Amino acid sequence: MALSLTLALKDMRHDWQSALCFVAALVGVLAPLLIILALKNGIIGTMVGRLIDDPNNRQLIAVGAGSHTPAFFDEMRARDDVAFIVPATRSINTVANALRNRNPRALERAVPLIPTGPGDPLLPDIPLTEGQAVASDTLREQLSLEIGSTVEMVIGRELDSQSQTARADLTVTGFVPPDLYGRAALFISLPDLLAVERFRDDASVTPETWRNPAPFDRYASFRIYAKSLDDLRPLQIYLEEQGVQVRPRAENATLLLLFRKNLNILYAAVAVIAALGFWAAMAANLRGMVERQRIAFSLLTLLGLPEAQRRLIPILQSTTLVILGVAATLVLVLPAIALINLGFATAPGQFIARLSMLDIAATLTLGLITALTASIWAVAAIGNIHSEEVLRHA
Repeated sequence: MALSLTLALKDMRHDWQSALCFVAALVGVLAPLLIILALKNGIIGTMVGRLIDDPNNRQLIAVGAGSHTPAFFDEMRARDDVAFIVPATRSINTVANALRNRNPRALERAVPLIPTGPGDPLLPDIPLTEGQAVASDTLREQLSLEIGSTVEMVIGRELDSQSQTARADLTVTGFVPPDLYGRAALFISLPDLLAVERFRDDASVTPETWRNPAPFDRYASFRIYAKSLDDLRPLQIYLEEQGVQVRPRAENATLLLLFRKNLNILYAAVAVIAALGFWAAMAANLRGMVERQRIAFSLLTLLGLPEAQRRLIPILQSTTLVILGVAATLVLVLPAIALINLGFATAPGQFIARLSMLDIAATLTLGLITALTASIWAVAAIGNIHSEEVLRHA
């Protein structure tokens, strides 16, 4: 093999113009593809990354009021595509008439109440039980809350033309970051939210007994989050097949995933067409090289060089040219990507264009596969070159 490699390299050095043109042609094909791939990875990857990082984009919102049994929630929790689900009340019962911070006497009216529980993606690692609450960052500012603050929840109703008010003290155990929930809201336990619904819907419940535990066998709504963005659409389809109408909170999440999929298909199609064109050009170039060096190969046969080593020459030349072409491409592309990120990045750590080591390794691997397969025609032609040809030529 060492002799074959020496002969292959010396032939390329002798015909360096052809080798240089071939490497330049490979760079011309490969560089635009890698730039486009880097932009696709950077722009689309950043957008999808933001969607993935925000759990709100994995939420499905129940449309209208239903009647869901505990068995329904057990079934949904057992599904692999469900990250979190908790029962909820009718929307009319998910608003407190007022919340008051007893300490600085701050008050906020008509505050949404959101049921939560263990595993809530908006409340990572924040403990919460009955009688406790987690406030959004906006509500924290409005009521000047701190961890450990006591919030008085005021719930009102009209009964026989008389206004009645129920009150409960809740202890604040944490806050939801503004990037996860940007509006004023109070996250409370399911028993506390169900107590609100009982007080407003059941006339027999009094302001003194409204927080007494009571069994529930039906729930009007729920909060549900898919495990991943890819699970969002299948989960929506499954629920709708069960007669439960839902809609994704982030409509653009599904559209972006579809766009990413279509963009990947389009890029793959362009790359395949370019690879086929390059493969055909390389195969013809190697076959032409063998034909130009036909007398030289005949002489090598006459001198006793084994056929296997003669056949290695075009293979070694093609792989060498591809390696040189990929290296030259990276020398041009990597600085270009750095300049693109330097000139167009809008935030620290954000990349408009990104090319990973896996992308580079895949490019080199596909290039070598192309080189090996493209040399088959030239390798086959060498087998038809006999030693007497050089004698006839002489």
